[in-house]
Amino acid sequence: MSTDVIDSIEIVDLSKSYGNIQVLRGLSLRVAAGEVYGLLGPNGVGKSTLLHLMIGFLKPTSGSLRVLGSSRPDTVRAQIGYIPERQRYHTRYTPREYLRFIGEFSGMRGADLISRVEQELDAVGLDADADRMMGTFSKGMLQRVGVAQALLCDPALLLIDEPTSGLDPGGQREVIDLLASLRDRGHTVFLCTHYLHEIEQLCDRVGVLTGGQIAVEARVSDLRAPGGSVLIEVDSISTELRGSLEAISRGVSCGTRTVRIVQNTPQTQAMVLRRLLDAGAAIIALEPLESPLEQLYVRAVRGLAFDSPAGPPAAPAPEAAPSRRPAEGDTLLNELLRRGGSQDSAPGATNAEPAAGDREQGTA
Repeated sequence: MSTDVIDSIEIVDLSKSYGNIQVLRGLSLRVAAGEVYGLLGPNGVGKSTLLHLMIGFLKPTSGSLRVLGSSRPDTVRAQIGYIPERQRYHTRYTPREYLRFIGEFSGMRGADLISRVEQELDAVGLDADADRMMGTFSKGMLQRVGVAQALLCDPALLLIDEPTSGLDPGGQREVIDLLASLRDRGHTVFLCTHYLHEIEQLCDRVGVLTGGQIAVEARVSDLRAPGGSVLIEVDSISTELRGSLEAISRGVSCGTRTVRIVQNTPQTQAMVLRRLLDAGAAIIALEPLESPLEQLYVRAVRGLAFDSPAGPPAAPAPEAAPSRRPAEGDTLLNELLRRGGSQDSAPGATNAEPAAGDREQGTA
């Protein structure tokens, strides 16, 4: 599986409005082939709208959008795997039956289809449960079915919308581990989320969507340096050890069982840990009190500049979009129904109706 284009996603000055409500405002971004890109943003900011534009379910109001080298995403939809936030299934199917049906619907046949289904069931850890009715599955297991479905045709681009939404901590951990395993398969991945830990564990680059634009971007590796401050918990700190530690830097302060380092650097943290270990102190925990990614996100949504390690400071966020926002499912369904068979409909857009209708089906 490969793609001949340098950028899997190329978006320039993209805007999208629903009636008089402008959701995206001159958004621009590029995602290289094979890259895992994370889009952070509060709920309702337009992340799902952007995904629907990439798939071809919706048309831009203005601007340009190229996906896998095509300015008409609907024409390359077979090369795109999509995992929506809310997945709905006919739960009388087993995973094996369901994936074979989806494969046949996509034009796969015979031994190739059987092989692909078994490969993806194994990849998502459902091979032992492949003949159980999906009505007996947990939400985490159903999310695994969704990942297998998205990967069935070996897509060049994988679009993921809030993959751990509604899952308990155990289910979240399972899905994150599963998505992390996809990095070695060479897919370009575009992940929308509002959870910072998903970005930290899965992505190469991150962008923050606010006010209808990408307010700031950074490489995730540059945001893994020690945070602005850390707290180290130990079993006990003697008066002598306290004096030794606080002599390292003005940013080091101690309690009876804790060491706080502000304006932390790798050198300062290493010196503190070495003196603790040399003194025989048992280190119980080391926790960042704020991470660079958290700082980037919070400052971006507040419209403040951020001195990103990946480049120059970000520009202040544009004027915020109107506070009244339609629900994502409503906007997609309403637009498809409004356009119907009109001439300005995106070719193949009517194929999106089942996806919109999924919003109205009962929960699996």
